[in-house]
Amino acid sequence: MFSQALRESVDLSLFWDYREVMLSGLAFNFHVFAASATAAIVLGLGAALLRVARALPFRVLGTLHVETFRNAPDYIMLVWVHFVLPLLLGAALGMRIEFHPFASAVIALGLVYSGYYAETFRAGIQAIPRGHLEAGRACGMSELQILWRIVMPQVVRRMLPEGLNQLVSLFKATTIVSLITVPDLMYRVSMVTATEMKPLPLYTGAALLYFAVVWAAASLVRLASERWRQRILA
Repeated sequence: MFSQALRESVDLSLFWDYREVMLSGLAFNFHVFAASATAAIVLGLGAALLRVARALPFRVLGTLHVETFRNAPDYIMLVWVHFVLPLLLGAALGMRIEFHPFASAVIALGLVYSGYYAETFRAGIQAIPRGHLEAGRACGMSELQILWRIVMPQVVRRMLPEGLNQLVSLFKATTIVSLITVPDLMYRVSMVTATEMKPLPLYTGAALLYFAVVWAAASLVRLASERWRQRILA
């Protein structure tokens, strides 16, 4: 019995038969990843700027954002955004509100990883010598010009390796979006499993496909990080 189950798990012919369905699901993972990564970076930068602001209320607001979403589990945030947040908004506005599963996934993952990106941005901003900022002010540059011409180029250079690693983690987090019926790879696998009643080869194929994508992405991140460090040290 065990040997038969093992043979079924390594026989990926069924997964190959449904390769177009599976690849379309994987493409949906990339769509969720791209949208949520954009949201995480934008929100993370905003929270980081709040954390390093001079005004105490801004710093408190930025810290609250970071501590709330960085410590929120992906699964809990996904379910809360999709099922609870529409109820709260609907009660406040006096109308029925429903989120599309794709939107819920982007909001949830974007918020969670914005907490991580906020800390990465903050560390990069605080590592910049104050003399650089003072030199910009001495040249008559506005705070916005200092941000985009002096601060951000240095921050990106300092945070790039860690930021790329967080992108890899974010892609791996997209594997749970099928919980709210986002038609990603795992959702397609569950649908085909319900039809074929052969979960072993389907889930094994999905695991191998995810592994290949994540391994390739992690390898590119390591290569980019090594070359970036060599450029900095050169």
